[in-house]
Amino acid sequence: MKALTHNLFSIGVGLYLVLRIEQRPALDALLVIWLALATNEVIDILGHWKRGGIPVRSFVTHSVFTAPIWGIAVAFSSLWFVSLVTGRPAGVDQLSLGLGLGVVLAYAHLFLDALTEGGVYYGRRRV
Repeated sequence: MKALTHNLFSIGVGLYLVLRIEQRPALDALLVIWLALATNEVIDILGHWKRGGIPVRSFVTHSVFTAPIWGIAVAFSSLWFVSLVTGRPAGVDQLSLGLGLGVVLAYAHLFLDALTEGGVYYGRRRV
């Protein structure tokens, strides 16, 4: 249920931004959906450790400082892969949109986690 909530919220935030700032939102909607799903998956896979058999969030991905780095990494690698497949490099506007969405979607994930009892990390301190 948590993954569904994270994905729907992230897709909603991303689509809202794309519809507000982009001239061709239909093409960028696919980018939003992919980045939302990929960013949430990376943060959750790499960001949960077991301590005493109980899964807990890790500062590696659930910190306000590290989450945007993971979002940028997912966005950059996705744009790089698309440019390899299509044979056309991403332009500055596509790169800016993709990297910006990576950051926003990572913070959307953290926002939802901050509302739970597990909280998020500010550096290595949980808040």
